Amino acid sequence: MKYVFTLLGCILMAPLAQANELVRLYQTALDTDTRLQAAAAARDAAGYAKPQAFGALLPQINGGYDFTRNIQEQTTTGLPCSGTQFSCKFYFNTKGLSVNLSQTIFDYGILRRLSAAGQQAEAGESAYRSAKQSLALRIAEAYFGVLAANDGLRFAGAENQANERSLEQAKQRFQVGLSAITDVQEAQARYDLTVAQKIAAEQTVTDARNALTEIVGVAPGTLTTLAEEIALNGPNPADISAWVKFALNDNPDLVTAQIQADLAASQIEIARAGHFPKLGLNAQYTDGSQGGRFSSEQTQESIGLQLSVPLFSGGSVQAAVNGAAATHRQKVAELETARRQVERVTRSAYQGVLTGIAQVKALKQAVVSNTTALEASEVGLQVGARTSLDVLNAQRELYRAQTNYSKARYDYLLNVLRLKQAAGRLGEPDLQEVDRLLTAASP
Repeated sequence: MKYVFTLLGCILMAPLAQANELVRLYQTALDTDTRLQAAAAARDAAGYAKPQAFGALLPQINGGYDFTRNIQEQTTTGLPCSGTQFSCKFYFNTKGLSVNLSQTIFDYGILRRLSAAGQQAEAGESAYRSAKQSLALRIAEAYFGVLAANDGLRFAGAENQANERSLEQAKQRFQVGLSAITDVQEAQARYDLTVAQKIAAEQTVTDARNALTEIVGVAPGTLTTLAEEIALNGPNPADISAWVKFALNDNPDLVTAQIQADLAASQIEIARAGHFPKLGLNAQYTDGSQGGRFSSEQTQESIGLQLSVPLFSGGSVQAAVNGAAATHRQKVAELETARRQVERVTRSAYQGVLTGIAQVKALKQAVVSNTTALEASEVGLQVGARTSLDVLNAQRELYRAQTNYSKARYDYLLNVLRLKQAAGRLGEPDLQEVDRLLTAASP
């Protein structure tokens, strides 16, 4: 049974023109993301290893043809009494056609290479699946990165405007003698700081959009933002051990590491095959002719078995076996490292979902509390119970709480996706589910 997250709840439905924005970017990136393209090419290359290995078990047929132009000079001595010599040159052609066939009957090394080629193809497919899931998470991270940057710019702009109003009010109060010059100076300093913060926020937006463009390959247009209210549901099943089990069974990176360890074990057997005999069948057909004074034609057919038994190779075969065994130990250690890492990441993501729920709720209340505190400070300023600095501090805390609340909501959804990725179950349907939480347009 495939467990899924239920993220739907009180959701503001988006217009159809704005729906599936996250999925649309993901589908575009499937064709444009260079990391996924590299993984696809590596998978295809690994897939060709099997037919190459299988080809060594099939008959090998080679044909040849040769043509030679010959010049023969012959000198003959006449009768002893005369001593006369006769010299003649003969020109003739020699040509021949040959066809050779060889068929492996037993070669342990070829059989092991065929098995290893299948493992290579599986490893390539598993690595591609990992890259595809990684792309889904990278798209979501970059997408929410843009939304978070837009929120930061919006809050920075609002704080800047509020500080500008506070500066004007401080100047007016100073002019009529209701406040000291220090109030104006404090308001001016806070306003200047928010100007710098707004400039930095604008750069953050640019960087975030560039990061998304890097993945998709084209500049994103207007993005849809997160709904005001989203359901904060925990993982299902609510058992961290179950999620760890899913991850240890299905995480594609761990699967790839396991296949690599098995492949390294196969390489040991391939190297050890250098100690074993090889048996093959050879057949040959030749058809040749020779011109000249004594022309001839010859046709020959032969077939036989050839047994090759290795006796001594200078220690190279055993050295190859020892080297393959060392590589196998390396891959086994890397497999254990990957297993521990996957378990850690899964537990962290699971806890991140639960922590994210608590943070979103707490920060939402913090926004309400800071809003009330700001209103109280503004009223207190009017009656003389608060200073302008108190109001400025209250404004700063409110915008800080709003920024943290916005970020916490994105982090919660990303932890949901990270948990599914760790379990090896992240895909387009999960992005579609998140997409349903996106509503209003964001610049």
